[in-house]
Formats: sequence, C-alpha cells, structure tokens
Amino acid sequence: MAKEDILNVLADAVVDGDDELAEEFAQKALDEELDAYEAIVDGLARGMKIISDMYERGEAFVPSLLLAADAMYAGMDILTPYMKVDGTSAPKNVIIGTVEGDVHDIGKNLVKTMMTAAGFNMIDLGCDVPLDKFAETAKEKKAAAISMSTLMTTTMGGMETVIEQLQEEGIRDSLIVMVGGAPISQAFADSVGADGTALDASAAVDTLSSLVSELPSDSWSDSAIATSKMKYKETLAQKSGKEKVDIGRVTAEKIIAEFDSVVPKFNETMTKAERFGAAFKDKKVDRLPVAPLACGVSRKFVPCAYIDYSTKAEKYADCVEAGIKYFNMDTFVGLTDLCVDAADFGATIRYPEEDTPAAIGHLEDYEKLEVPDLNEGTRAYNLIQGNKLATEKAHALDAPMTALIEGPMVALTQIMGATRVLSDLRTNPDVVLKALDKTTAYVEEIMKGMFEDAQPDNLCIVNLWTNNVILSADEYMKSEGQVMQDRIAPLYKKYNKPVVIHNCADAPHWELINKWNTEYYSYTFYPDEAGKGSKDHKYLISTYGKETMFGGEVSPIVFLDNSPEGLQKMKADTIALQESVLNTLKENGMQSKYMISTGCEVPPGAPCDSITAQTYTVAEKGPELYKKIIG
Repeated sequence: MAKEDILNVLADAVVDGDDELAEEFAQKALDEELDAYEAIVDGLARGMKIISDMYERGEAFVPSLLLAADAMYAGMDILTPYMKVDGTSAPKNVIIGTVEGDVHDIGKNLVKTMMTAAGFNMIDLGCDVPLDKFAETAKEKKAAAISMSTLMTTTMGGMETVIEQLQEEGIRDSLIVMVGGAPISQAFADSVGADGTALDASAAVDTLSSLVSELPSDSWSDSAIATSKMKYKETLAQKSGKEKVDIGRVTAEKIIAEFDSVVPKFNETMTKAERFGAAFKDKKVDRLPVAPLACGVSRKFVPCAYIDYSTKAEKYADCVEAGIKYFNMDTFVGLTDLCVDAADFGATIRYPEEDTPAAIGHLEDYEKLEVPDLNEGTRAYNLIQGNKLATEKAHALDAPMTALIEGPMVALTQIMGATRVLSDLRTNPDVVLKALDKTTAYVEEIMKGMFEDAQPDNLCIVNLWTNNVILSADEYMKSEGQVMQDRIAPLYKKYNKPVVIHNCADAPHWELINKWNTEYYSYTFYPDEAGKGSKDHKYLISTYGKETMFGGEVSPIVFLDNSPEGLQKMKADTIALQESVLNTLKENGMQSKYMISTGCEVPPGAPCDSITAQTYTVAEKGPELYKKIIG
C-alpha cells in the first residue's frame, strides 16, 4: 500500500474517531517500514489538526474532539516506541493539569491533545492537582513548560501559588508557565506572573511553541537555577514577611461596623421583594435590582468556613441573611457547590475548609447508579432545609430568596466525569441516557422538596451543557434538552413557579432559552469569546428581553481587586453598566427587566468591600440614573 494512502487513512481514522482503524494502520505503517515519526506527524497529528479546525469553525463539537484524541493516542501507542530520536530532537516535556479544587478536565484534555499532536511530550497530572505537584514533577522531568487550567473562579489563586513555588525552587526561569480556562484573561495571567494564556487549544499550541523556542539551552543548569533563586529571593522574602490576612473577614468586619452605625443604610423607596418582583415583570422600579453571586464570600460576615456553609443548614441560612443585609442584595442566589447530587449518588467529595467542594472520585459503572432516597443525612436534604431557613430569614428582610440546584447533566457529569459522559454520549448514548434518567429522577425529587418544604421564591437550575462549543443544539436536545422540555419545565409549571436558569458556559445555545419558557436567565459574558457566540446585555435584551429577564454581565474576577484604584473602577464600571442597560431597555420599549449580577461565583476569598463597591453604588446612584433615563 502506498505511503500516502496509509497516512491518509491514519488522518481519516482520527477525524472519524475510529480507534481500531488507527491501530490497524499504525501497525501497517510499521509493516510497510514507514518512519514512525512521519506516520505520527503526517498521519495522526494531521487528522487531529483537521478535526480541530472543524471545531474552530463550529463544524464539530467536543465529543468529536474527544473521540479523535482517543484514536490518535491509540495509533501513537503503537508508533511511539519505534520513533528514532536522539537527545537533541527528543520531544520537550510539558506538565499539564487542572489546579487543586477544580475537577473540570475537558479544556485541559483538548489542550493536551493538541500539544501532543504538535510534538510535545505531555505529562498529564489530571485534575484537582495538589499545587506542589506541578513544581515537583517539573523538577523531576526537567520540563520545558507547565500548563495549568481551571474553569472555576474559586481556584484561580492556586496558579499564583504554583508560580511562587517555582520561584522558591529556583526553577521559575527554567520553564514556561501557561495558564488557561474560561475565566482566565491576559490581565490575570500577567498579574500572577505567567508567561502566557490563550483563548483555545490551537492558540495555546502556537503560543507555547513560540515561548519554548526562546528558552536558553542551559535553562536547567545548576548555574541557571542558582541565578533564578537569587533573582526571586528578595520578592519571596517580602511576601513571606507579611502576615497572612483573611481579607474577606477584615473587610467584612469593617462593613458590619459601618453598616450598623447607619440604619437605615440607604433611602430605599421599594423593598427588595417589591423591586425584584416588579423588575421580573418589567414594571416601573426605583432602580435596577442587584445581586452578584457572592455566596461563598457572604460567610465572612458570619463568620464560618466554607465547609460549614455548604454542609450545615443553619450556617448556610446565616450566610444568606448576612449577604442580603450587608451586601444589600435584592435576592440571594443560594449556590453552595455543584456536587450535592454526586455526593448522594456515592461519588467521593473533597471538602476544603475555605474553598468549594469538588467531586474527586467518580463512579465507574453507569448501570450501577441507583437513585438515592432523599432522606435526612443526604446533602440534598440538607440543602432543602438550608433554603427553608434561608427563605424565612430573607423574608424577614423583605427580600426574595432564590435557591439553586444542579441540572440533570451537571449532576451526571459530576458523578461520572464530564469527559467520559460527553464521549459516551456519542459512542454509547443509550447507557448515558439511562443514567441521565436516574439523575433526572433525583433532581425532580429535590425540586419537589424545594417547592413543597423550603418554598423559596425562585428555584434556579444549573444547565452548563447548553453550550455551542461543547454540544450541538441537536445533541443537547437529545439529552438534557429533552429532559428539560418533558420533565423539568412541566414541574415548574405544576408548582406555578418561573423557570430560572443559571448557565456560566462560554456561549450557550441562546435559541433554546424560550424552548422551556425561561423567565430568568443568569449568563456569563466573555468579551474575548464574542466571535464564538458569547453575548452581552444589548443583544440579549433586544433579542429575548421581552420574554426573559437577564443578569450576569459582570466578571467575578474583577472583585479580587480592592485597591483604591480597583474600587474606584468598580464604581465607575457599575454606573456605566446601569446606564447602558437602562438605555437598552428603553430602546426596546422596556422598563426594568434586568439585574446587575455576576455570571459566575465570586471567588470565596475575595474582599467584601469590592462587592459593596458594586451593590452600594447601585443603591446610591441607581435611582437618579433610572429617573434620568427611564423617567
């Protein structure tokens, strides 16, 4: 068989995600005495580049990429032992992993695959990686680079910790550090001392290749390490000399003292319940409602550890009360974490004291999933009781309560692992859909418990996978979308409650919003992803605003900066956002159907005064802005 034909079949096998064909023709390449390296580069890696380009054009989705990666690795397992490389041409080692506290691995796996296809030797530490593991492995492997990722805003600080550890070891300048993930911006990468970031896997390969090429040949020499240690010695000494301060607690104490000395704090003409209720129906209000997702930060007013906030009903309710009061939120959205259901199904959960719980031990067998009984002792029962107490406390403050639960697909991907579920959805859909039926049954029981026992004003459900870079609309509708339409939305209707959805995805399938009569949609706007479908308030209000109330324009990362300049910028940006939203509402014949909010959770270690810089600005400046623009 001609060499070109073998290479083409290898490429096609990767594009089609055909493991067996990739293995067959990898062996055929060896039998025909083709160069193994050439078979990898011009066959398997070329196929990966083809499917990656299709993904970038919106012609393929994550399941296709995951299956293509499996096929590429299957072929590489056969070919790699026969590669002829000397010391100078050996692939450079790159350490990759998702930082501690975050179990999301889809983005990390895609970057790993594309970097492997580009010729790097990827050493995958997995997800929820202990921070010191990055430096330890980099030293052992004399790595050319470390690539860290996270999807959760709550774990971003770990990236800076890793870079500090590299400085302490004297190896920071021996390698390149890349950081990535949906919430990561170039500004954040610069602030923590990373060398680069990228918007997608293809760009990450180009960026890393360029940066690695600039490393000196002696970057791992003893003299280079000694020089690096000296370089960072003074910086590290200054940091270690500073007493570690719980900035959240310090700023919370200051807010409490100032708040309680001036009662009432604000001259409000509507109660929070009246304002939110009126805005929900697009009626006249005194100002726009405001409610950033600062759930984990609110515990600093109590105070309590995150583990208590997420597992003890009474502490959770206390945090809700404190958040509404001291942050002056118009509603509290009760996000604790997204592994409540996974815990009840039997997955292993890690509970850090000061950070969000994470599912770290996925189950192995779909068939063995059993729907738990929603009894005392389960995390779902605790969440229901917490929201019952929280609703009572919120109502005492004349505020509505918004409870939050996981959608069926979020639950299933936490139980089994997202990469596995999305791959299996393409290769073994019947098994996945049967498992989805079980998580849906549990979600239905939780919803009933919320509606009948807790009785919050609103119940928000998290639907992460309506995302046009993860699944096509058709694929989503064949899985959770159908469940939403046939089972979840009707349950909202049965209890006469509005459908409220939170989706912190990069670019949701916006056209599905009204398919189940969504009345409030909490979204995230990523300006860098605008070309791929991330939308701002102007588009959303003008396109869907008549039927759906929106909130989520503000990035949670901006709340980490409570410097005088940062607080001033927060106030100015908050005023500008209100003006833009009000003008957009007016242009579309509307009055109030929008909430100033974040699109994802503010990191639980964030300072409290950066949040009041937003919420208090809305309370203080919102009425005059509303009167000036709406009348």
